[in-house]
Amino acid sequence: MEPHQRSLGLKLILVGALAFMLWIPAMLVHGLVFERSTRADSVREEIYGLTGGEQTISGPVIIAPALVDGGKRKDDGEPVLESMFFVFTPRALEIDAAVDASQRRRSIYEATVYDADIVVEGSFGPLLPPQLPSEIKAIHWDRAVMAVKFGANAALKGMRDKPRLFVDGEALDAAFEPGINLAALGRFGTEHALGAPGISTPFPVADPQQAFAFRLALPMSGGGALFFAPAGEETTVSMEANWPDPSFQGAYLPDAREIGAEGFTAEWRVPYLARSLPRSFPADSGLSRLDAGKTFGVRFIDAASPYQSVNRALKYALMFLGIVFLTFFLFEATTGARAHPAQYILLGLAQVIFYLLVLAFSEHVGFEAAFTGAAVATVGLSGIYAATVFHSLWRGVIAFAAFSAAYGLIYLLMKSEDYALMIGSVTAFGAIALTMYVTRKLDWYGGRDKA
Repeated sequence: MEPHQRSLGLKLILVGALAFMLWIPAMLVHGLVFERSTRADSVREEIYGLTGGEQTISGPVIIAPALVDGGKRKDDGEPVLESMFFVFTPRALEIDAAVDASQRRRSIYEATVYDADIVVEGSFGPLLPPQLPSEIKAIHWDRAVMAVKFGANAALKGMRDKPRLFVDGEALDAAFEPGINLAALGRFGTEHALGAPGISTPFPVADPQQAFAFRLALPMSGGGALFFAPAGEETTVSMEANWPDPSFQGAYLPDAREIGAEGFTAEWRVPYLARSLPRSFPADSGLSRLDAGKTFGVRFIDAASPYQSVNRALKYALMFLGIVFLTFFLFEATTGARAHPAQYILLGLAQVIFYLLVLAFSEHVGFEAAFTGAAVATVGLSGIYAATVFHSLWRGVIAFAAFSAAYGLIYLLMKSEDYALMIGSVTAFGAIALTMYVTRKLDWYGGRDKA
């Protein structure tokens, strides 16, 4: 049987099978993207670690040791006193954070780091102990400390300067120490240690019924994200940063925000009932009750990450291989010219390598330039190849236009997170509809259009 008499139906099935076969190396590219992305995340975490990491700030709070009667008795009937630490939260807490974010580079990878000037203002008192089933024998206010909890011990690397503390407008020479470890500041009774990451300073309270105002300046550095805990009964946080791509995350979203090309501003307000934390409470060993599940803030994301964009486009790799192959097939079906399966394979491999080119060059020159260069090269190569295979400059121009449209859709998929599924679905439907229209009069058994 002559080549032009072969069944176009069988050829279409073969073309579909080839598209599936070439989808396999495309998925291998997906694995490479994952590997490079994992490596980039690892380097990014290393850079974050050198600057203090993702900072989570909870406080300040006042922690005081106490003796309580837990209900146990000695042989002589005297109560066994147990040591306990009580945490007292501010009545009002206002946090103002001015953030200067920038990117640091190691090899070909980048990470977002920042310097933040954080000013915390508020008031304490009266300091009322929590209601406990056990009897409180004594609270040692003379051994109290003022503490600010951090998310991890490594966060201390981000302390750029000594914190400055003001009480009722007067500067205190507060000797802040690393860590919140009251066992080192004095332990009595039965053993009960309290340790948590952060900073603390001795803060004797002369009269717990007397309210006082405070102001604490924290010059800090970090990387990737900045979070706060609603430590105050009424907590207000205002943040201003020069980063144009914030991701607001955590237990509370900002009540107001403005995002522009030069940066963003955001404000949070968390009232007492919304924070799910009493005014005072017994401290656990790591002060986890203060911030667990309550933090909120900003993650400084890189919207131009090539890995996320290439990954999104690879999800539709099979569809775009099908579009390229359908373009070649429609030339065959409507003109009587023929393309060998090997030529389909070469054409498909060019599309697969396109993703590799984008991934490789975007790590060096940025996503936009990498995509533009790889798309121009791939579309130009495919158009010239089509003109050669079908021995027609005009068909090469048509193929070039079709491939250009396809790569325009790929670009939209790479850049659009919210509408990627809709764009891909509409494109797939349009490709099938166009194929059905063009081949509506074909003799699928004989390969000839009898119209």
